[in-house]
Formats: sequence, structure tokens, C-alpha cells
Amino acid sequence: MSIAIITGASSGIGAEFAKGYAGRVDELWLIARRKERMVELGESLGIKYRVIAADLCTSEGIDAIRDTLESEKPKVKYLVNAAGFGDFGAFDEISENKVERMIDLNVKALVLITHITIPYMERGGRIIQLGSGSCFTPLPYFNVYSSGKVFVLHYTKSLNFEIRKYGLRATCFCPGWVHTEFLGKATAKEDITRPRDNAMKPLLNCETVVKGCIKAADRGRAMYVTNWYTKLQHVLFKILPDPILTHLWLGMLEKYGENK
Repeated sequence: MSIAIITGASSGIGAEFAKGYAGRVDELWLIARRKERMVELGESLGIKYRVIAADLCTSEGIDAIRDTLESEKPKVKYLVNAAGFGDFGAFDEISENKVERMIDLNVKALVLITHITIPYMERGGRIIQLGSGSCFTPLPYFNVYSSGKVFVLHYTKSLNFEIRKYGLRATCFCPGWVHTEFLGKATAKEDITRPRDNAMKPLLNCETVVKGCIKAADRGRAMYVTNWYTKLQHVLFKILPDPILTHLWLGMLEKYGENK
């Protein structure tokens, strides 16, 4: 029995990956905090599914996945680490707790879940890690999130090389701004330096970019960058000095944002 493990499966990109892989495996493992959302998703897909309600920022959450893997010893065909969150604000505007949770979820959990899942994957398996177009530009006031995504990009590229001997491939998914709950949460606060949500342009369709990523992963690509705007960011990152890239970002904040 083949399975797909998807974190962040209660909404947005994670839920869309669940839909994309539902017809390719015998069972989905849906992992996130909101159990009701995942049950609703699983029922709508008409496929056998397992819900693991876990806070991946905690060791208990990671252990819940580890224990289930050890107990079931599944044949994992796909692993999608889509769980993550970000928040705008200067270093002294975001609480230490929120900084810690961003690092724990976006970086630490991603690595640990990958590490404990690979032994259960067979040749032809695919790993997709949620990166971001933000990893191509130094982003003041979105610093912790974007820096974590730089780590994810390099980690995934290196991992892709290491696991080839096992017949596996890893892809770092680097979308631009996608129409999901993420943006509403990241720009919700009124007391931090942030862009307004209408600055997030072009806003991409979640279903479209996930389908593109699945195709890229099938081809074994180590990185998938979505639209022309994000691809341009990637190119500019290679040729422009960091201060210019940062200035362009700050210009967007000044135009659309509110400096409290």
C-alpha cells in the first residue's frame, strides 16, 4: 500500500497537494493542527486517509509522526512538507516566541520529518519541500521567514544529491504570493511594519502552482519556481547586489505598507 504524507494539510497549499496526490496513492496521511479541517478534506477526496493532529513546533508533534511510521511501516511514495507560517515585522516587533515557532516549523520540523520518513520511502519516491520566492532576496521586516526559506532551498538541493542513490528525488517549491490563508495571517496585525495585503502581486492560483510543482517533482527537478515574476526575482538575485534588491523590497513597503 503506497501512501503520501502531507504536512500543513488543513488548508492552502498542503490541502491542494492532498488533492493532487489523492489519485496516485492508496492512502493519504494528513498532518496539521486542525483535525476537523483534515477530516473534511479527507472525506471529500473519496480515498482512504489518516489524520494526525499534531503541533509540529513541538517534539510531541514530531514524535506522533515517528511513532506512526514505526508502527505502520508504510511504503511512502510522496512526502510533502507544506506546513509553515510567517509574520511581518522588525526584529523588535515580533515576539521571541513567534520567532522560535517560525524556525521550529519552517526549518526544524521540515528537516526532522524528512529525516524520519526517508527510511520508509522506496525507489521512485518524491519529496517536496515548501520554499518561497522570498529566498531569492534579503527581506527586512520579513527576515526570519525568508532566511528560513534560504535554508530550505539549500537543504533540499543538497538532499536531492544525497538521496539519488536510493532512487529518490527532492524538490524545493518556490512560489511567489499564493492566494491562501497565509497572507491574511501574515498581514493581519496593525502594530508592525508590514505591507498591506494588496501589495502581494501577482497573486497566484493555488491549484495551478501546485499542479506545476507536482509535474516538476515527477521530472526530478531540485527546484521549481512558479511564475514569471518569481523567476525574475531568481534571475535578479544572481546578477544584482544585495543592497539593490533590498532597496526594491523596501520601496514596495513604502508604497504599500504602514510603518507604525
